[in-house]
Amino acid sequence: MIRRIFRGAILKKFLGFPNCLLGVMLLSVLFINSAHSQTVDEIFQNFKTAYEKSENFSANFEETTLFADKKSVARGRFIFGRPNLLRKEYVDRKDVSKVVQLTVLDGEYGWTYTPILNQVNKMKWNNPERRELLPGIGASLEDVQKNYNMALIPDEFANPKGVHQIELQPKLHMVSTNAKESLQIWVKSGEWLPVQFGYKTEFEDGSRQSVIVTLTQIERDKELAPDLFKFVVPEDAEVIDLSEN
Repeated sequence: MIRRIFRGAILKKFLGFPNCLLGVMLLSVLFINSAHSQTVDEIFQNFKTAYEKSENFSANFEETTLFADKKSVARGRFIFGRPNLLRKEYVDRKDVSKVVQLTVLDGEYGWTYTPILNQVNKMKWNNPERRELLPGIGASLEDVQKNYNMALIPDEFANPKGVHQIELQPKLHMVSTNAKESLQIWVKSGEWLPVQFGYKTEFEDGSRQSVIVTLTQIERDKELAPDLFKFVVPEDAEVIDLSEN
C-alpha cells in the first residue's frame, strides 16, 4: 500500500514518469551500474550530513493516513530549524490560507493550538539537545544506527531518478509492545534531503495503520522571521498545561 501511495504521489508530483519503455530500461541499467554501489549506511550518512548542515528546512506536505479501510488526507506546511525548532501548520482543505491547527516547538516547550476550539496544549520538551530525525517523527537523528536496523528498498521507478528508500526497523531493545512498527525515508541524491517519509504500525489484532508524508516546494537555509518559532497564546484561549506530567 505504501509503495502505491509513493508512486502515485512522489513519482507523479516530484519525479515524473518515463516517456517510454526504452527509457525505463535505460534508466534501470544506469541504476544497476551506479545506485547499487552505495550502501544503506553510505546513503544514510549522506542524508545525515546534509541534514546536520542545514540551519533550517521547510516544505509543503501532504499527509495520507490509512487505517483499516479508512483513508484521510491532510495538507499543510512546516519549517524545521536546528536544533529542535518546529512550526507546523495544517491548513483547510478548501482554503490553504486558513490554519486549522498549529504546532510550535520552541526548544523548551511544545505548543499545539486548535483555532476552532480556541484551545492550546502545552508540553515540556524533555531533551532540548535531542534532534529529531524528521519533524514529528519522534526518532532521534543521532541514535538511528544504534536503535534501528536499516535496509534499502529497491524501486524501479524511483531509484533511476536518484531517490532511495530507507526502511528503519526498531531493534529489540526499542520494542516495548507487540505492535510491529517501521519508519521509511525517501532521500534524493545530490542535496541528500528527504522528499517523503512515513511510518506504519501493525497491531496485535492484525489491523494496520500507515502514514505517508509527501514533501514539495522543499527549501533549506532560507531567511526566517525572528519570531517564527515563538508561540504567543491567543487571547481568551484555554491552555491545557501538560508540561508537569
